[in-house]
Amino acid sequence: MLMVETELAPSPIHGIGTFLLEPVRAGQLIWRFDERIDRVIADDELRAMPRRLRDYLMTYSTFHEGRGVWVLCGDNGRHFNHSETPNTISLGIAFGDDVAGADLPAGTELTTDYRTICDAVRRGGADFAAAPASIVEPGIFDQLGV
Repeated sequence: MLMVETELAPSPIHGIGTFLLEPVRAGQLIWRFDERIDRVIADDELRAMPRRLRDYLMTYSTFHEGRGVWVLCGDNGRHFNHSETPNTISLGIAFGDDVAGADLPAGTELTTDYRTICDAVRRGGADFAAAPASIVEPGIFDQLGV
């Protein structure tokens, strides 16, 4: 769950992005898993879903290989875009807190390095210029046994 006020808006990086409505300080908590809003989906549950739903969840969720689960942010957090130089720091895959990597003024688009938040991207690579539905390399989920 996002711990700061944000809004969704068109992103110069890709599609829709998450933008701050308030300034945040370096090290300030930006996002923390909250079971009241964020959804955990077991890998076997996801595999049994209709293709269209499964594709959506694989696009907007993060995969935690060790637990065999996908985590879907229930708020604007699902629209963080990737950056090689992100302005947030993730303290763990899927369930780790995200903190500001620097002082960020209101209006800043929040970015993350997808390789630090999703095992499927970390292990399989990604085409970050691709459309949202294909953010990970084709066939990577099959390769990972997902």
